[in-house]
Amino acid sequence: MNNKSISEATTPNTGVSKILAVQLLLTVSLGYAFYFYQGLLAAQAASYGGCMLMFNVWMTQRRLQTAAELAKIAPGKEVRIFYLAALQRFVYTIGFFILGMGWLGLPPIPILVAFTIAHFGYLFNGQSD
Repeated sequence: MNNKSISEATTPNTGVSKILAVQLLLTVSLGYAFYFYQGLLAAQAASYGGCMLMFNVWMTQRRLQTAAELAKIAPGKEVRIFYLAALQRFVYTIGFFILGMGWLGLPPIPILVAFTIAHFGYLFNGQSD
């Protein structure tokens, strides 16, 4: 008998927890670097940029799980979920950039740098199992 729980057996292993852990490490490191070189506001902006990306990864993971469950019930319909996830990710990313740079008044360079560097977390996707 296999020791995996029911939820582990039905959801695909995408390695999202390892991706998020690496992205969190990169975001915190960038936050500290910006804090030491440019001050608190730049550190907050870098943290905001990294958290934007982590939110997108989490949201994409949720959509992937939904699509996997839908594929079991209605094969071929899961593509709509992927398109919806891509559209939501685009809209939320633009919205968060507008919110951070516009309404919150955070400096744009730390946001963009952290958002970009945190993408390197995808290189460590945990698929070595």
